[in-house]
Amino acid sequence: MNGRRICLIALVIPAVWLSTEKASAENWPTYRHDARRSGVTSESLGFPLRQAWVRRSPQAPQTAWTGPAKWDAYSGNSGLQSMRNFDPCFFVTAAEDLVYFGSSVDDAVHALDASSGTERWLHFTNSAVRFPPTIDRGRAYFGSDDGFVYCCDRQTGELIWKRCASPNNRMVTSNRKIISMWPVRTGVLVQDGKAIFGASLVPWNESYLWKVDCDDGSVEGDGCFQTVAEGVTLQGALLASSDRIYVPQGRAAPLSYDLGDGESLGAIGEAGGVFCVLTEDEMLLAGPQHQKEADNQMRIADGRSRQRLATFSGTNRILVDGDHAWIHSGGTLRMLVRSRYVQAQIDAAKHRAILADDKITDAAVKQKAKAAYEAAQKRQDQAWQWQVDCPAPKGLIKTADAVILGLDNEVRAYSPQTGELRWKHAVDGIAHGLAVAAGRLFVSTGRGHIYAFESAE
Repeated sequence: MNGRRICLIALVIPAVWLSTEKASAENWPTYRHDARRSGVTSESLGFPLRQAWVRRSPQAPQTAWTGPAKWDAYSGNSGLQSMRNFDPCFFVTAAEDLVYFGSSVDDAVHALDASSGTERWLHFTNSAVRFPPTIDRGRAYFGSDDGFVYCCDRQTGELIWKRCASPNNRMVTSNRKIISMWPVRTGVLVQDGKAIFGASLVPWNESYLWKVDCDDGSVEGDGCFQTVAEGVTLQGALLASSDRIYVPQGRAAPLSYDLGDGESLGAIGEAGGVFCVLTEDEMLLAGPQHQKEADNQMRIADGRSRQRLATFSGTNRILVDGDHAWIHSGGTLRMLVRSRYVQAQIDAAKHRAILADDKITDAAVKQKAKAAYEAAQKRQDQAWQWQVDCPAPKGLIKTADAVILGLDNEVRAYSPQTGELRWKHAVDGIAHGLAVAAGRLFVSTGRGHIYAFESAE
């Protein structure tokens, strides 16, 4: 630790029953499970679940940015959404017997016993920790608003190395905190023995994207780099494919970089926001484009061509597992065959352009385009498989046997195949954060509380 001794004490309330032995033990080693931020795990949960323990925080998270304006007078829109709400709760990661989270309240990373919720260790930094640590090969990697990246032993919290994420660290005041002008608000992504992170605050200062050796934090090894970026803001959890890094910006479109050398490859798909998902076939889902949209929107773009392919209106969360997607829109949760929907929307847009083109005057061509457009719309509707009524989720993940929704003061689990409600439970606050490991469900709320649920059978 760095010598600080003042911390806020949280109340952990254990359950009165004994936890059961788990048959499976898949970890949740990084934010939203993996480098694609898929939120999908092969782990199963034994429903019904019961509350095993809860860690209650005396203070709610202190978010990096204040919320959006109450309304947009020019556009006449109210209920505007935040484009930079990447830290509304204490998101968790989990590996074997420990659960980890970073705190924006006491500026530390905490490790809890997964079965009881008791604290095993904590490691202080000098400012807020916005994302949970990434766990890899016995180590915990995390960044802080103090401008440093840390590597600690995952079992003890002992510091192994840390490095400053900017050449000339300088501290300023921001939203009631002392932070670096180059805070690390991207989390730390670990892939193939390398740790990747960004340091950034405002677009009129340079930003830094790093890829360092996991063993010692050095940037001199093969495949390591430091890239300087101008006019951007690197914030929100990084994503990665086998050869590209994707970086959210909040109020601007996500960026892509070459994973090998850090070369900038440009912005992606005219979207924005900090909730991004990368599919296995390298489609990037992100949104909205800006906070003034009358409705929430998620956009699908090809990560390689960087072109927008499709748009989902009325939603701000999408879950993708292979060719299936689960989307909430218009008060319903629906399951979609993704390839059918995207292709139908592409076809509809192509034929709609023909219908709108005044230079095309051939009636037969117009009639053919109209028929093709209507057929594409029909195929688009048929791509939806089922729907159930439910509130809009703030958290959305999938296990082998459930789609789990984090709601206002509640968490629910639905069957992925049929939409049948399998389980629900009350929580205190909006359930932004969801994670599953070793047969347990962990729920993080906007009040700073963390719940653990396990099988009741």
